[in-house]
Amino acid sequence: MRAFIRGWIILLVVAAAGCGGRSFKLTPIGFLYAVGQNSNNNILGFQQLSDGQLVNTVLPSTPTLARPVGMALHPSHNFVYVTNFIANTVSGFSIDHTSGALAPVGTAVSPSPTGPAPVALGTDSAGKFLYVLTQGSTTVPAAISIFAIDQRGLLTAAGSVPAPASPQALVVSPTAGFLYVAATNTISAFSIAADGSLTAAAGGFTAPAGSNLPQMVIEPKGQFLYAPDSVNNAVLSFSIGADGSLTPVAGSPFAAGTQPVSVAVDAGNKFLYTANEGSNDISAYTVSAGALTQVKGSPFASTPSGTTPAQPVFLTVDDSNQFVYIGNQGPENISAYNINAVDGTLVAVKNMPFFGIGASWIIATK
Repeated sequence: MRAFIRGWIILLVVAAAGCGGRSFKLTPIGFLYAVGQNSNNNILGFQQLSDGQLVNTVLPSTPTLARPVGMALHPSHNFVYVTNFIANTVSGFSIDHTSGALAPVGTAVSPSPTGPAPVALGTDSAGKFLYVLTQGSTTVPAAISIFAIDQRGLLTAAGSVPAPASPQALVVSPTAGFLYVAATNTISAFSIAADGSLTAAAGGFTAPAGSNLPQMVIEPKGQFLYAPDSVNNAVLSFSIGADGSLTPVAGSPFAAGTQPVSVAVDAGNKFLYTANEGSNDISAYTVSAGALTQVKGSPFASTPSGTTPAQPVFLTVDDSNQFVYIGNQGPENISAYNINAVDGTLVAVKNMPFFGIGASWIIATK
């Protein structure tokens, strides 16, 4: 009788594990798209599972033109746009939110031409206009190309304005009509009119000579802008005024690892992370009114110990606000970490790193 009872207990435990609170089934929660080293002029698509692991989508790669280097997600999350650095174009794709497949907008519409060497892009908060930053050439100056976006995601050229010399990064406010361009050690501000046109605005910023600001991010509420300084191993933090002006937060700049080149912030502006290419790690911070304090255990290794030096060059926080994904140029892979919602510490996702791509840009969507 005891053996019979023990057998039923075992069966009940197994049944509970299979259909109760400890299910081993992983459900999809979103999609990631990446471009960069070894992507062979493709956009690579990944399905994100509930524990943060990545698997290929049904359509794992989508062709674009030569050397895709940057991406922007439309505010509707229905379209993604890609800068093709060598082809001097921007491509638009619609997103199938069931399969994750990408398709050229319209009926395979040809990519739109930009100025020479497009490197970064972003949309206005309403999703009506796309802005593409081009570095120019020896004969064509740097510029910001402006495109109107229709309901199908199609682009129509709507002019351009000069950009600062040697521009590197562009970011658009997610809540207001302001755009910022980083060029070596300066950040320039532009106001966005109702027709999408840009006007240079006061309130930019000039860092000390010898600084380098390769990227920027604005947190979702549009109140703070953050930029890594890859030369001085620091993160700059600014509050954004009602007129778009930038004011350094008290204590800025904040110490980071060696050669920080990318920065990402969570949806609540509670935690911030930097990819430190020189020290092969990730710095993690708690955020309070724009001020940064490194969390316990920071910095965190970008890839497991014993692997090729990571050289992390990009990172992003996913739509669920649970995971950080990092593009590593050294071993050409993507790392993934779970974010502790209480203190911002990072815990490696099972089976990471994933896939053979040194991602220079990653976007996430549901």
